[in-house]
Amino acid sequence: MKKILISIATLVLLTSSVSEEKVTIYCRPDIKIAIHNLKQLKYWVELDYKDNKIDDNMYTEYHIAIRSTILSLEMILDNKGQCDTTDKKVYELKYN
Repeated sequence: MKKILISIATLVLLTSSVSEEKVTIYCRPDIKIAIHNLKQLKYWVELDYKDNKIDDNMYTEYHIAIRSTILSLEMILDNKGQCDTTDKKVYELKYN
């Protein structure tokens, strides 16, 4: 979990847009709080994409990683098959 939080913090620093709006990012050993932080990060990535700060490939890779992590954490809280990988679909992520 500690590695996930460090990765999230790194992504936040690398992809966040400067905003007038204040955002609360929590640092607690709580899965719901981690999901909140990831949803905020997802929003920032979407803003960066719309502002052409990141390209299509990077946006897709960030989106897949963030969404999969959110779904995985949600499954810990309530497993409804949110992230079923039995189809063995593999994402080949490549940076330019």
